[in-house]
Amino acid sequence: MGAVALPMAWQALLVALLAGGTGLFGVMVLVGALAVLAYLFVVITITGEVSVLGATGGRRLLWALLVVGGGTAGWALGWAVTDVAGLGVSHNLLLTFLLGGVPYALVAGLFLAGWKLNTAVLGLSVVLISAGVVVLRHESPDEFEARLAADNVHRETTYAVAIPGYLPTDGGDYGDGLGGASFHPENPDAVPPDRYITITRYDRAMLGEQMCGQPTAQDSRLTWGSCKVEAGGLVYRHNEIEHGYQVPVGHRYVTVVGTPAVDHDLLRAAALSLHLATTDELGDNRELAGEYYTAAVPGYVGQATGSPPGMLYAPVDQTGNGAQSVSISLYVTYAAGDSICFDTIECTPDAGLTYVRQEDTHGYVIRRDEVNVQVLGGLRVDKTLLRQAALNARPATDDELRRALPPLKPHGVIDRLRQWLRNF
Repeated sequence: MGAVALPMAWQALLVALLAGGTGLFGVMVLVGALAVLAYLFVVITITGEVSVLGATGGRRLLWALLVVGGGTAGWALGWAVTDVAGLGVSHNLLLTFLLGGVPYALVAGLFLAGWKLNTAVLGLSVVLISAGVVVLRHESPDEFEARLAADNVHRETTYAVAIPGYLPTDGGDYGDGLGGASFHPENPDAVPPDRYITITRYDRAMLGEQMCGQPTAQDSRLTWGSCKVEAGGLVYRHNEIEHGYQVPVGHRYVTVVGTPAVDHDLLRAAALSLHLATTDELGDNRELAGEYYTAAVPGYVGQATGSPPGMLYAPVDQTGNGAQSVSISLYVTYAAGDSICFDTIECTPDAGLTYVRQEDTHGYVIRRDEVNVQVLGGLRVDKTLLRQAALNARPATDDELRRALPPLKPHGVIDRLRQWLRNF
């Protein structure tokens, strides 16, 4: 019954679902379930003396339910295991019939009277389930290649390296400190604070919103926190994220905002020197004259930003500004037609490597077969550390890639079970 009728019943149910919709499927499930339970109830009634659940009608019904439920679960699991292992059982009708009843027989065997028989069945079940778990945890080469393709990973350009004092971030974490993309200092205290200033124009104020008697500009970045009226009528606003001034200019409001590391006096001097940006100050954005406001900010250089009209000022000296100045990145590109000296301030050969420096990064490039391996860091990163990292970078192994790749989206219960087993 388990070898022939039940597998055929499941296939018939699948056909009914595809052909007749949920109504016919539901009817066939109900009829099939009742027929199977009735058959198994007859079986346990005839052979009740050899089972620990064969004495009463209630126990016999429980036995039938346990056999059909546990057997079907084992049958489905066995189907998945043989498919994953590539045994081809599900594609061979004879093997399906011969082996399809095994899970049902094993469940029934667990309730045999006599400890020798049910202990032997239990041991065999444990062995088969353990083997199934091993198979389901395993990832076939085809599955692995599918994950690589889904994440757009190319083996030729996927490298790994461990950098002393640094941890991988932003993907490409292969475990044990190995990374394949970006790295940040292991010690948070090694990251200098960001120092940026923004000057932004706003045309409307929020109704009823005031800080220290001054209306608050609509969409402004200084709408909360503390405030203080300073000499000359300027209102200094500050919170945990930024601080600065909101200055009325005609019917407009212009904010001068800095990150916490920016000096208060520098922001005040900028607020006092606010004026409409000239064509020379806007550089390549001369057509925006009359829309943007700028100020005198010693040691900083500004550039125009989008809507609302504004200017972003960054320190001229980028060697100590923010996480970028101490971060490290690993890039691997195909060497064909690739000029490593393009758009660089300095490009110098160095014993098989090439030292390159750009406006705010520097590092080394080394040729590996058909690719260029680049390790670039912020201007505060030690040059020797970058050179050694470029020399140590190597292709990532399959095991390292498996740790870094996201799992494929599961399709069904078995896929979810396989992912759970791999993460267990």
